Amino acid sequence: MEDALGQAVTWVDGGDQMTWSQLGLKPPSIFIQSGWNRTAFSSLGREVKRAGGLVIGLSDANWRADYRQLVLGPIAFRLLYKSHFDGMIVPGSQGTRLMKYFGVDKLCIREGMYGADSSIFKSGPPLNERSKTILYVGQFIERKNVLRLVDAFLKFVDKYPEWKLHLVGSGSLKNKIPKSEGVVVEDFVQPEKLARYYQDAKFFVLPSLVEAWGLVVHEATLCGCGLLLSNAVGSAPDLSNDVNSVKFDPRDTLSIQHAFDVMASMDEVRLSAVELESYRLSCRFGPDRFAESFFSLVDYLSVTGNANGVAREK
Repeated sequence: MEDALGQAVTWVDGGDQMTWSQLGLKPPSIFIQSGWNRTAFSSLGREVKRAGGLVIGLSDANWRADYRQLVLGPIAFRLLYKSHFDGMIVPGSQGTRLMKYFGVDKLCIREGMYGADSSIFKSGPPLNERSKTILYVGQFIERKNVLRLVDAFLKFVDKYPEWKLHLVGSGSLKNKIPKSEGVVVEDFVQPEKLARYYQDAKFFVLPSLVEAWGLVVHEATLCGCGLLLSNAVGSAPDLSNDVNSVKFDPRDTLSIQHAFDVMASMDEVRLSAVELESYRLSCRFGPDRFAESFFSLVDYLSVTGNANGVAREK
């Protein structure tokens, strides 16, 4: 990180009060803050505000429309955070919807917080020529719903034995994944090798019960994969549609099986359309998008003097 930034990185323990002087630094004019509940981060942000600077928040929460978001969320945000942040950067459209509901002016919100490196994750062979592989990348934990995914696949593969499920990751449920000839389980690998796995797979699957955004979905679309996505995946509205994806209820094994069946029925013409649409949607995110969003937000806040959605005196 220090080589990439061209300067030293200062590591801060988020649990204690902190001042910029303790870090040997002056308060910056712009402070990007995640970890809203971290005492040190918030105290540094407040000092920036007192010095007349801007504090830009990062939020990867997506719209769920549950009681906590609909009732408690807006109250807590307005009381604890709204006056602290001048603007907000979120991953995609669901993050924008949530921040608007919490009371942030839409003009003070930018998308593009997450994005994979397109110099590593990029196009592979045409989808029609790839192996009949469904790839999963992520943790083997309850929230990711891996055991139900495997259960659905084992029922599906009875009808379609030529298909393979490739699971890449680690976690407490690894030893509980059923052993089967059609299921390959592998530990996490380096990005360059992972990109080759995407490029070899026809489809990528993410069965999560909860998924704020899902960077792996962007990696998959950059590589041209079709998508099999839980309806809880936050990046679905940004990176998928009826052309390049099949959605399912993550709590219903039959729904996951049905998604597999739809996938297996796709002909070459449909697969070509799937691939092109994934590439098209993938171009909307990445490091360049984050930079554009950041500078656009800073320019807007600086020129208009707009903070917290309310015009202030210059």
